[in-house]
Amino acid sequence: MSLGWRELWRDRRQKQGLYDSPAYWDKKATRYSGLARSNWPSNTYNRFLHERQMELIDRLLGDVRGMRIADVGCGTGRAAIHLARRGARVTGFDFSEQALAVARADAAREGLDLTFSTHDVLGPPPPACRETFDAVLVLGCLTLACRHGGELDQALGHLQTLLAPGGRVLFVEPIHASRLLRRILPLGVSEWIHHAEAMGLELLDRGGLLFVPARWALAFRDWPEQLVAPVFRLGERVLAVSPYLAPLADYKWLLFRLRDAG
Repeated sequence: MSLGWRELWRDRRQKQGLYDSPAYWDKKATRYSGLARSNWPSNTYNRFLHERQMELIDRLLGDVRGMRIADVGCGTGRAAIHLARRGARVTGFDFSEQALAVARADAAREGLDLTFSTHDVLGPPPPACRETFDAVLVLGCLTLACRHGGELDQALGHLQTLLAPGGRVLFVEPIHASRLLRRILPLGVSEWIHHAEAMGLELLDRGGLLFVPARWALAFRDWPEQLVAPVFRLGERVLAVSPYLAPLADYKWLLFRLRDAG
């Protein structure tokens, strides 16, 4: 089952109070199916989005076997499960109980040993998790959870406490300052970098993925895969060869390392 068009239109217009509410993600987790439980209504589009995001995460984090990874804002667990399949020791955090229930059920169905914990990124993490993780993944979370730079700093401070010395944090977020493209947080990439560096993180890599016009065309209706595949891949090629179109990358990635306190 999916939400009706009237609800979808409201979701696009009234982002604050929806995207930053656990009730919204609880509803999606129970009323949608497949990847649409925590993504766009079209599962055809979502399959390509998921594949592209996981390819990026694999490239940037490298061999994760034995690594302790926190997936913050894990939702229904698609990235956490992907990393666990590759041998990581993953803990997923999210504020939606229904999304976590889906994540636990999907992980159990595959026989994967993951931990999922209820947690709001704007609150301090459990003391037992302090300086525990080799890497923190944040996939589409802070742009929805934070309303302004002060809340971003608050969330970044909490994420930093999760990292073991030398640990890395990878953001894959829909970062936009414009009213048209942003989710809730109205900050651009340079502002994100400034806030992260001020909190003691050192930038290692950055870039963009997922062409906005392709998402507008494909994400809200389950078009046939033979249509979605070439349009999606053309959009990614356009982003790869056209630096002037970088602002139209729906998601940006920012890879940081925890700066040595000494």
